[in-house]
Amino acid sequence: MSTVSKILKRDFIRAARSAGSWAYGLVFMAIFLSLCAIAMDGDMSVLRQMGVPLIWLAVTFATLISVDHAFSEDLKDGTTGQLWLSGVSYLSQSVSGILSFALIQLLPLVLTAPLWSLLFDLSLQAVWGLVLSLLCALPGLAAFTALAGALTGPSSKGGFLAIFITAPLLVPILIFGVAASDTFIDRGFAATELQALFGLSLLALTISIPATAAALAANTDR
Repeated sequence: MSTVSKILKRDFIRAARSAGSWAYGLVFMAIFLSLCAIAMDGDMSVLRQMGVPLIWLAVTFATLISVDHAFSEDLKDGTTGQLWLSGVSYLSQSVSGILSFALIQLLPLVLTAPLWSLLFDLSLQAVWGLVLSLLCALPGLAAFTALAGALTGPSSKGGFLAIFITAPLLVPILIFGVAASDTFIDRGFAATELQALFGLSLLALTISIPATAAALAANTDR
């Protein structure tokens, strides 16, 4: 079993034993979208128009409040340094951490998007566009958030600082994500915004993987 898969297995076991802390983002998303629907007084014409942007906002906010789950525990208890001493490079830890954050914290948000689309009475094509755009954005969301978590993990106010670091980075993804969801209805996979969103996610990974590895090295007592 490769190093990355071993770390992933450990993170899944840790999430299963965490008394549901991995689901905080889902709870926030449920509360946020429900309150938004109530605030719009159940007007279906408005709900259909605002459904995609609100679901994107909910996913983005849920990503931000989950930043404490990216590397903070390993940095605080010294696991990051122990892994490095055991021969696991910071680059491998960076890749595994981003992948773990994407699968445990963010993927459930994407998978529940069709459920929330019922609240806003979105068409089937709109739901497909929403889910596909979220999947394209998933690597970028995970990469930028994990980078912020690695930069601020040891700090007692790491989560607060990480939100301020991550929020500006997620704005372009949010803008292109909403646009890609809308244009997919008319243009399908040929939508330029969808391709740009995927390219932005790849760029985020390219930047964040080595930057996260450097942040882990800088924040580790060796």
